[in-house]
Amino acid sequence: MSVKITPEEIESKIDEADYHRVGETTAIVCSLTLKSGFVVVGKAACISHDMFDEQVGCELAYQDAMSKLWELEAYRVKENAVMQKAEV
Repeated sequence: MSVKITPEEIESKIDEADYHRVGETTAIVCSLTLKSGFVVVGKAACISHDMFDEQVGCELAYQDAMSKLWELEAYRVKENAVMQKAEV
């Protein structure tokens, strides 16, 4: 089993990305629903309403969610490799 993960593999796990602005705040939440049905959530916020750009907030929230997905996938791949090795 390979312990390598590619960006394409990570992207292929995503079924849908949804974005939600929290009220009139500068906080944006991105939820990535995976094909398995699991949801990974990322967030972003701007400290000033004057500087707030919703599109940038969505991009940053997406990047935050993707970072979490990478961590989860890295753990899964490593755990599977260790378990597979232990079975040999």
